[in-house]
Amino acid sequence: MISVLRERSMAERALLCDAIIDRLLVSIADPAGFDPEVTLSMLRAAHLSDKDIISCYIPEAARHLGCRWNQSEMSFAQVTTASARLQDMVRLVSSDWSDRAANGSTCDQLGVLLVICENDLHTLGCVTIAASLRHEGHSVRLILGATGQEFRRALKQDWYDLIMFSCASAQALENVAEFVKHARMSLRNVPPLILGGAVLNQFSDVQERVGVDLATNDLQMALRLRDTGSVRKKLVAE
Repeated sequence: MISVLRERSMAERALLCDAIIDRLLVSIADPAGFDPEVTLSMLRAAHLSDKDIISCYIPEAARHLGCRWNQSEMSFAQVTTASARLQDMVRLVSSDWSDRAANGSTCDQLGVLLVICENDLHTLGCVTIAASLRHEGHSVRLILGATGQEFRRALKQDWYDLIMFSCASAQALENVAEFVKHARMSLRNVPPLILGGAVLNQFSDVQERVGVDLATNDLQMALRLRDTGSVRKKLVAE
């Protein structure tokens, strides 16, 4: 339902505060309205860092939304609205992280192209991944609802250390496969191509289906596919 930032074990989930998760869920599902700044202030007052909010609590709230939809406890419209509110929180928390990456270029910084193909409406996981990468100092170019023309333009405009695709549904796999094929045919030195998202839970052979180098929902595993100490390159963030 909602793209996965990274797979979590039961032990990892046990470290999260259920009371804070419940308060976050109440806030994003409130039919009377939503103020992302008020909700963030509530989380920060609980001594949560922005990194914890982005990498732990928002993904966990998204997981709860997916479970509630699957169990018919929330309608599709309610889950969509709540997910959009979580995405607003991600944007608010990470608003200055792009500037931080632009002002702090180092040899360890990666240039990442992060893509969701057109007609794939599940963007929260991808936006959260982009925020996490920027928090770590990487430069991210994010394309939501990418058409073939937009993807080709992005490849022409810059070079990337990693190209990552987020895919929630089987219907979008064909577009991802076309993008992967174009990247391999048009680039002289093809960076690692990585696929993540909820679609990985639907197929065991998704890596072979689309031709990527790695299919994973583990962000750190994806980053390890590229030697971050290799070549210093210009920024790609927009």
